[in-house]
Amino acid sequence: MSESISLISTGQTFKPFAWKANFDMEFSSECLYCDTGVSRLKGYVVEDEKGTALRVAICPVCQKVNARY
Repeated sequence: MSESISLISTGQTFKPFAWKANFDMEFSSECLYCDTGVSRLKGYVVEDEKGTALRVAICPVCQKVNARY
C-alpha cells in the first residue's frame, strides 16, 4: 500500500488489491476508454491504510477509473 488514495485519477487502471474497496453503486454510463458497449459502470468506495476514503467509478471490462464522485 505504498500509493496514496489521493493519487487515484481517471484513466488509471484500478488495482483493488492496493486499497480496501467496497462496492457502492452502479452507474448507467458507458466506459470512456473501451469500446465494449458496457452500459453499467461500478462504483466503489476505496480506503487507504489511514482511513481516507474516495469514491470511484470503474469499468468492469477494462478496469479503468472513469470518474471520481
